[in-house]
Amino acid sequence: MQTRKPQSEDRVRFGTLVAFDTEGATSTGAPHLVELGAVRVVDGEVDDCFQALVCPPVEIEPECVALHGIRDVDVRQAETAEHVVARFFEWIGAAPLVAHNARFDAHALGFECARYGLTPPNNRIIDTLALARKALPEAPDHQLATLAEHLELETDDLHRALADAVLCWKVFEACAERLGGTDALTEARLFDLAGIPTTLATALPPRPNRKPAQLRVLEAARADERTVVLTYGDTSGSSAAPPARLEVLPRLLFRKKDKSYLEGECARSGLLKTYRLDRIHRVEATQHS
Repeated sequence: MQTRKPQSEDRVRFGTLVAFDTEGATSTGAPHLVELGAVRVVDGEVDDCFQALVCPPVEIEPECVALHGIRDVDVRQAETAEHVVARFFEWIGAAPLVAHNARFDAHALGFECARYGLTPPNNRIIDTLALARKALPEAPDHQLATLAEHLELETDDLHRALADAVLCWKVFEACAERLGGTDALTEARLFDLAGIPTTLATALPPRPNRKPAQLRVLEAARADERTVVLTYGDTSGSSAAPPARLEVLPRLLFRKKDKSYLEGECARSGLLKTYRLDRIHRVEATQHS
């Protein structure tokens, strides 16, 4: 893909930064990466690009395919998130990051770090969504596609990771110019304008805080890569079916909003599924993996 530089000759000069974007396989529940793209910019000039498809352990939901166009068949030969994210972390080094709606993309990377035991770096992230709300209050809204039209930026393959990363960089430069340009803005000031600091290290999924005895068994099984048997089911309704016994290999424990979940591989189907912890009535350790 050919990247095009912003037309303004008076671009903000800000050293090195990396603008990045993620595309996902799921629209609900825990996020799973299906693509990761980024552009490294040095003194306002494109220095290098990163682009990788990701083979997720779940099927890509139709709503996501409709958005980015990436199908299961497109990623069958791709690397897993474990390898793609590790390569990405090595590639970005210590550079500040830029993302549009940064918490979303950081959250997606945080979940993959938790799944695969990766240590996320502490690079701070500038959120162009927050910057655009301050710099471009007259825009109809502050979605990336709307800002591209508002700023008359050239676009290519919207909702693909590398193209959106390039567009994010262009929006960043436009916002930085509107907020004062080279003479008025420092890196510290940009982070201040971008709102609450976000880093990849602080974007790990929150941990469950319910049923501590069960959590200890699940955590131990996850660490040892050993299956457990769950007595599982929703018994709250009068017509609810009796709980089922399910053999599951725990992969990830996380909390989302006010609920806690287990992500695990179902031994019977081989599929990665998500189970609510408040519907797990009993956890039994098994003696085999």
